[in-house]
Amino acid sequence: MPQLLTLKDYEEKVYLCNRCGFCRPPCPVMLQRGMEETTGPRGRMLLIYGLMSKELKPSASITEKVYLCTTCRYCYVKCPAGLDVDRIVEAARHELVKTGMAPPEVHKVIASRINNYNNPFGEPSAGRIKWLGREDVTMFPERAKALYWVGCMASYRVQDTVITTVKILKHANADFTMLGTEEGCCGSVLLRTGQRNPVVEKYSKRNVEMISARGVKTLITSCAGCFRTFYKDYPEILGELPFEVLHSSQYFERLVRDGAIEFKEELPMKVTYHDPCHMGRHVGVYDAPRNVIKAIPGVKLVEMATTREEARCCGAGGGLRSGFRELSITIAVDRLKTDALPTGAEAVVTPCPFCILNFEDAVRDHGMKIEVLDLTELVSKALRIQPRM
Repeated sequence: MPQLLTLKDYEEKVYLCNRCGFCRPPCPVMLQRGMEETTGPRGRMLLIYGLMSKELKPSASITEKVYLCTTCRYCYVKCPAGLDVDRIVEAARHELVKTGMAPPEVHKVIASRINNYNNPFGEPSAGRIKWLGREDVTMFPERAKALYWVGCMASYRVQDTVITTVKILKHANADFTMLGTEEGCCGSVLLRTGQRNPVVEKYSKRNVEMISARGVKTLITSCAGCFRTFYKDYPEILGELPFEVLHSSQYFERLVRDGAIEFKEELPMKVTYHDPCHMGRHVGVYDAPRNVIKAIPGVKLVEMATTREEARCCGAGGGLRSGFRELSITIAVDRLKTDALPTGAEAVVTPCPFCILNFEDAVRDHGMKIEVLDLTELVSKALRIQPRM
């Protein structure tokens, strides 16, 4: 029977941590917190060890430290023992939720909004299709080969992503549909913040059933968080899904390869690419978005000093942006100033609405001279597609 692993399942791995400290230097939170031990992976593992061995009792202080994590998985890359620290942290959060010590209040509010409104913002379902403007929602058929799962962030906050994705799919004559106002939350934020039960008991089954009912063979999503949830978490909960799961960058790569997307004009532009953690280190998708960028004539891709599995986090994941917004944006500022700006790129391109939002806030708040673009926006520019519906 498929199921998400519990902290008890990770007990042996927790005890395998040899306290070497290789995980400390790359931790985005620790770098912004003066290298305070308990704000980094090794310190969190020690706290979790203490909770498991009963040497420590759950407390507000320990809970805060366990939630000071973006679940970026950079520590896993550096760990000689290959410990899944991010998964262990998520499992520890779940245990803290069961004790009543977690989650932080802001994450409780998010869970309540998802339960009542099917989105973490507490906004009406009708808001999911505001981006349509005057265009008729019935343009999306009841059945199709592919379904575009928009995600809450793109639906309500980063609407240029959904607009450009839909326009690109229509430009390529893709046989696709959408759920419109029926789409709900995938539950990614709940899983990352230890609030598993609603996803296991309700959201995962409901979402997969709604998608399957439309005869879909391929699920496409332009959100790295939704992608990871459908690609990794749902199969752990439900078993093998009845459709393939692709990030939109992977689907665009397929369309370019098959000739459905053809870039005919040059787009003279120098860009750098940011790997979203939940798409890169969590799932291993690095080449598809780069291949799409490289297919655009005139675009010069300049890589940052830290990239692919070594790419530093934007700071938005794991519930950190909602729980510790100032810290989250500080991490984004550091990523842009230290890694993106030195490339001399006009724009940083990334295929994740959470990264987009955090980078946009960082650029605006700190007056940085770099444009932030979703990959779909870059492709739309190259195809000379009008950005608004």
